[in-house]
Amino acid sequence: MRLNNHNIPFKPIVITPPGSLDLPNFRELWEYRDLLFFLTRRDLKVRFQQTIIGVFWIILQPLIQMLIFYVILGLLIRVPTEGIPYPVFFLSGFVVWQLFSQVVNTGAYSLLSNIGVIIKSYFPRLILPLSSTLGSLVDFFVSFVVLLVFLLANHYPITWRFLLIIPLLIITTIFSSGVGMLFGSLMVVFRDTKNFLAFILTIWMYITPIMYPISIVPDNYRILFYINPLTSLVDTYRWVFLGTGSLPLIQYFIVSFMVAVVIWFAGALAFRSMENKIADVM
Repeated sequence: MRLNNHNIPFKPIVITPPGSLDLPNFRELWEYRDLLFFLTRRDLKVRFQQTIIGVFWIILQPLIQMLIFYVILGLLIRVPTEGIPYPVFFLSGFVVWQLFSQVVNTGAYSLLSNIGVIIKSYFPRLILPLSSTLGSLVDFFVSFVVLLVFLLANHYPITWRFLLIIPLLIITTIFSSGVGMLFGSLMVVFRDTKNFLAFILTIWMYITPIMYPISIVPDNYRILFYINPLTSLVDTYRWVFLGTGSLPLIQYFIVSFMVAVVIWFAGALAFRSMENKIADVM
């Protein structure tokens, strides 16, 4: 037992690196919650610092994407949207995709972009992807307000279905955070993961029914699209926002949640196995 300057004994804290199969220490994450919120505020501040229109970039991104796909798919190709105005149809799926892709991207780069902090001090490294996820949720809520404006302008009412947004957000966030951590662990070892991630997300967007309804996919191939977890999630979000289709079965929620949890823990284990190697490979 050692004594400090006031002759009060204290117990030294021993920090040991996590093993490759150690589960996340949620109690430790809670103890570092102030750091989590600090990093979230820092990321949001840095992202819009020295920009011309600041936070309005969050609003412009879905609107620009909507305009491009509206001209190509809504006016020129005339993709059927079951009577739903194409801007509303596109935004109802794109806000989900925007959240997913942003959480994946920021989570994947969280280790590499914070190398200076990692090598100087100890804190649970899972704080990094979690803080970027919170920042992405802020963007989602801004985009969600834009969607609400379009919904109300096109006479879509706000109904009890919107209560399901919270569990849907939990499932989407858990799943996308897990995918981001998986890519983040790969990025520490394989530098070309950056290019691979951009390619995967591009393909992933086109096989998710965001800019087109799943109903136009032939029945023989539709099962291949539902292997993608985002397909059922986007369909459910659209049912919440627009009331199209039928109420998703509770089994789908359970299966989606279980898949999201498995992916998250797989990503967390992979992330923790690489967090102590980043200083050696940089």
